[in-house]
Amino acid sequence: MKKLITAVAILLNAFAYAQHEGSVTYVMTMEGLPPEQAAMMGDMETKIFFKDKKSLSETSSMMFSTKQLTDENGQLILMDQMGNKVFTRVSKAEMDKMAAEANKDKDPKIEYTNESKSIAGYDCKKAIVTLNGKDGEVKSDVWYTEKVPYVSQGGGRKQEMFKGLKGMPMEFSFKQQGMNIKMSAKEVSLNKVPDSVFVLSTEGYTEKKMDDIKKGGGK
Repeated sequence: MKKLITAVAILLNAFAYAQHEGSVTYVMTMEGLPPEQAAMMGDMETKIFFKDKKSLSETSSMMFSTKQLTDENGQLILMDQMGNKVFTRVSKAEMDKMAAEANKDKDPKIEYTNESKSIAGYDCKKAIVTLNGKDGEVKSDVWYTEKVPYVSQGGGRKQEMFKGLKGMPMEFSFKQQGMNIKMSAKEVSLNKVPDSVFVLSTEGYTEKKMDDIKKGGGK
């Protein structure tokens, strides 16, 4: 379970909504979990706030919640598993290093199609994104809208899942930790986001290194 929660927390590093302002709420579903674990997880939602060069993702379920703040300095990740609260910090230099190692300077390949459908009130088109992972190429169907720009944060973040996409991803699926994860947008807001949203407190949380959190232990 700890590895699953960690996977959910760090996968959102693939997003980058820079130089714009607003929020998008996704419904997250996972395929491949044992039935009892799926029942314990319940329905999950992820809300992503973005403003200037900052983004904050919040994921919640019956079993856990995570918050991940990304800005020019790096990332701050808070995780709460039924009262077990930990946080970790990842510097920008560490993020850039992980990005370079993960993708070997290869950007995603994007193939645009003429298929279209409506998601959360937005006209969306389908693109096929091919990623270069450790186990070879991985393809993902992505539905995006050009009504809301998707802008890469740059800075060496070559691991961005949708780098170069023509618009905001509204529905997509991908594999993580042996599971198939699907995210579908249910609400988009382009209202102003208060700066206070991007201020996180670590009070009551224990700090751990990311490597220790991935292992499910450590000091």
